[in-house]
Amino acid sequence: MAAKQMDENLRLSWPTILFILGTTVGALLWPLYAYVYGVTAGEILLAVAYFVATAMSITVGYHRLIAHRSFACRSWVEAIFLIVGSAAWQGSALEWASDHIRHHGHTDTKKDPYNINQGVWYAHIGWLFWKRDVSDVPRFLANDRLIALQHRYYVPLAIFTSFVVPYLIAGTGGLMLAGLVRIVVGHHVTWLVNSWAHIGGNRPYNPNVSAADNWMVALFTFGEGWHNYHHTFPNDYRNGIGALAWDPSKWLVWSMAKLGIAWDLKLVAPTDRWKKRVAGLLDYSDPDGVSVKRLRKTKADLERQIEESRARAQRLLRDSLDYEQAAHENIRDLRERVAGYLTEKQEALTESTRTRLERACETLDNIDVYQSLLERVAMAEAKLARA
Repeated sequence: MAAKQMDENLRLSWPTILFILGTTVGALLWPLYAYVYGVTAGEILLAVAYFVATAMSITVGYHRLIAHRSFACRSWVEAIFLIVGSAAWQGSALEWASDHIRHHGHTDTKKDPYNINQGVWYAHIGWLFWKRDVSDVPRFLANDRLIALQHRYYVPLAIFTSFVVPYLIAGTGGLMLAGLVRIVVGHHVTWLVNSWAHIGGNRPYNPNVSAADNWMVALFTFGEGWHNYHHTFPNDYRNGIGALAWDPSKWLVWSMAKLGIAWDLKLVAPTDRWKKRVAGLLDYSDPDGVSVKRLRKTKADLERQIEESRARAQRLLRDSLDYEQAAHENIRDLRERVAGYLTEKQEALTESTRTRLERACETLDNIDVYQSLLERVAMAEAKLARA
């Protein structure tokens, strides 16, 4: 036992432990500094700007661009994310992304770097206290020249961006607030995704993993809290897919695409999301009866999705053909008629009308899928109700 404990002690990452301890103590001393010397509006603005910039460099740069390749961008944009992201003091992008890829590949197992089954404290911060194997680096990360360069010079780059620059801009007050306090706050906000977002029961897309959708975590982490969706569809550039889902990170990626500096934005089609959600739900077994509640919730959500899709198809057809769909009309028959009309009148239709009809056909196809999934969920609910 003593030998084992000695081996474990040798694996402790003392530089990480001392850095976290030192920055935490420094951040706790800031209120005293502010009381004695005061705090200026410039220091506050610098700290807020630094917090937003470094956090978004992690969520958009380290996470969605580098770890998941959910979009592509110009090299100078990636370089900005790497430079600013270094000020977050969350390790190089190479280390961060490697850990995160292992987390997705081995979620909730012993190979998961921040396995929630080892406790909330461990998932939040404790895992950082131990040295990690960084030899198993995915090839696409190792072959990225900018990522390799940042990894090689990470420490001096992080010191300069997180401490020297705030001091040059706003003196000691800037160093304390935009440097130390901002780092500590940024750390714990990011770590909430590893801890708080892996507890709770809001797991609509895959109830078989601990990752949960948590709107409060999403609020603090610029959209990273929609964690059950992210673990189910990790390559989607969005984490929050709803119109009202708070996800500034996806808005930044979308904005960059509109500016032409990002492209190949990957997203999951609505029907694929629903297929995965229903499949995961039907594979889920819960002796406490939670599955019944999940089935009813999914059934209600599917019914609402069908009604919304019907309304959308109705609008598209009304705008294109002045056509009102009867409530009882068969979706497949209607889809065939619209497709036939589109083929027959192809040359005579305006581009906008043709586009609306194509979207109507796609929406009708989606409704057909939703209805099939609804039937499966309803059958499963009836079976459980009889049991």
